[in-house]
Amino acid sequence: MTLASPVPLLPDASVLAARDLLYALPLGLVGLALLRLELLRGPGRAVGDTARPWWRQAALGAAAALGLLAVTVLPPFAAGAFRPGAPGFSAYPASPSGPAGGAAGSLAFFAVQSLVEELLFRAFLLTLAAAIVLGAARLLFGALPPRADAAGLPRFGRRWLAAGALANAVQAVLFAWLHAGNPHVTPLALLNIGLAGAVIGWLFWSGGGLAGAWTFHGVWNAGLAALGLPVSGMMLGAPLVAAPPAGAGRPLLSGGPFGPEGSAVATVAFVALLLALVSRSARRLPNG
Repeated sequence: MTLASPVPLLPDASVLAARDLLYALPLGLVGLALLRLELLRGPGRAVGDTARPWWRQAALGAAAALGLLAVTVLPPFAAGAFRPGAPGFSAYPASPSGPAGGAAGSLAFFAVQSLVEELLFRAFLLTLAAAIVLGAARLLFGALPPRADAAGLPRFGRRWLAAGALANAVQAVLFAWLHAGNPHVTPLALLNIGLAGAVIGWLFWSGGGLAGAWTFHGVWNAGLAALGLPVSGMMLGAPLVAAPPAGAGRPLLSGGPFGPEGSAVATVAFVALLLALVSRSARRLPNG
């Protein structure tokens, strides 16, 4: 999941990622400060995962991304979608430029690129939208008790869940919209990018924090590139497999030239993971 940036026009895609980090970092820090100092004082305390150590957040994000990669890539592989001659076979796009430095350069690029997007969309936009929703709730329904006592916990939990769901939807739509100019994008691909943004957003909101969201995003992108598959319609990074696929057929299974993010398999996988994450959060709220 990469922004619709003119990567091929730069001599090194890492230059773009490093430049974007300069703009994203202060915005992300503002969002994280708002989250820690205000939003989690009340509703967030209803969910114990908000205090999870960063390394557990990162492990959760990495495990979720690896599992999703397996679920998304294995079905088209088993169906022979990556073999020349498969129905609807299209060659993958060639990229005149990408991260320099081979596998190490690709890993560094995806680490920075995914951090930029997480700072902008999850740490800043999601948190800002949630603050607006919670502020409106205070005006419409009154302030919550100053302390999350036993009587107030269910209200804290419900308000936290509703604010997170609305804010997550806002940032997910913007996340998909900013990918609308990516090469070979399709309506299904945009839907999947939005669903992916919602999955990462809920990881962030429900206890994964920035570490979980960043790790999920980075592992997903780097994993696709390591397999020689397009990342949101672009060939970025150095493949680590001996014979990377030259293209893909059966577009509904493989995503075609956009990559696995444009497949119906990814749609089902993202929806299932999102529902599981939200359901898990709802079950952990006080009184269900």
